[in-house]
Amino acid sequence: MSVAVALDAKKGSQPAFIRNGPFVVGVRFGARIMSLSDPKKKMSKSDDDPAGCVMLLDDADSIQRKFKRAVTDSGTEIRFDNTRPAITNLLTIFQLLTSQSPDEIESHFADKGYAQLKQELAEITIEFLRPLREKVESISEKELGATLEQGKHKAQGIAQATLEAVMARLGISGARELLVGK
Repeated sequence: MSVAVALDAKKGSQPAFIRNGPFVVGVRFGARIMSLSDPKKKMSKSDDDPAGCVMLLDDADSIQRKFKRAVTDSGTEIRFDNTRPAITNLLTIFQLLTSQSPDEIESHFADKGYAQLKQELAEITIEFLRPLREKVESISEKELGATLEQGKHKAQGIAQATLEAVMARLGISGARELLVGK
């Protein structure tokens, strides 16, 4: 049972930020992108093998190298096949970045090898991430500091109001004094 559901059961109606519990969003494909170095493991920035994960701010050479070294399954046919998790993972990434259908992708790579798939996938990934990378690189340290400080104050205000409302709903007396340290 979530805290939101427990609060709902304890007291009648409450503000939306307390009432709304967690919800699940369904995703058809691509919900779990697997590691480039071990297709049985989910891609993760905390992976022991840094070659298994493409980071959002990786430079073009790093992205090329990671895809070039990506694990593939035995065989030569490039097609979506759940019995071949490594190649299906690469094709899924390709599909997510290009919005092409599986049939279009398989047709495109029909007479090509794994090296061609990896090269094209690296190029598409580099282009997909380029705007984010350029935007991050264009932000000065001064701008970043000011934005973080502004966000901190906004978040503190929202969190304070939410915490006060929850404590009041739970019947914790002197909630305001506890929060401000009086």
